[in-house]
Amino acid sequence: MKRGFRGLVTVAVVLAGGGCAADALPARPAGARVAPSERACPHGTFRWGKVVKREVLAGVSDARRFDVRHGATIHATFEAAPLRSLHAGVTPAEDTQDQRAAIAALERKTGVELADAGEDFRLGADRVQEVWFKKSAGVLFYAVGVTTYEASFAHYCVPADTTPTRGTVATWSPVTYGDLVKCGIDEKLEPSSIEAERLVCR
Repeated sequence: MKRGFRGLVTVAVVLAGGGCAADALPARPAGARVAPSERACPHGTFRWGKVVKREVLAGVSDARRFDVRHGATIHATFEAAPLRSLHAGVTPAEDTQDQRAAIAALERKTGVELADAGEDFRLGADRVQEVWFKKSAGVLFYAVGVTTYEASFAHYCVPADTTPTRGTVATWSPVTYGDLVKCGIDEKLEPSSIEAERLVCR
């Protein structure tokens, strides 16, 4: 799992290590994706309905109170507990090759790398965030988010096909992101951080 840290949210932070410390996705073997030319319908076309992109909360830590004195620097480790299970696939279920072809087509449509059919989402090293910060007083928590994609489609073998295969793809981007947030902050937050604040802030 890849990770990005959006930093802030009112707290001056320095990340531990050299940036992304999360689990990396294993490299896809050559031919792991099924190209249209490899399927029984080599010149098929995907037509897409609405592509719904959502930022959802994947995990959140407990809230912790800090009161950092002037000139002092605090080191803290936040660990997010997982909140959401995701499974990448196509409904109604087709064979594995057809599902992979549909997700590959959605990747081309969105320009985003997506989790392959059959993969399950889980928090890895991205559930832990180490930070050093200063000049902070208040209650902080760490939220981890992930971007999901859902799209309906029709797959036509030929332009005049009157019986296309129809279904819906549900998957996510393997890049997670994290926010360190201060409870009660008067700033616009991402949807996942808003959800997390409702869960952990009193």
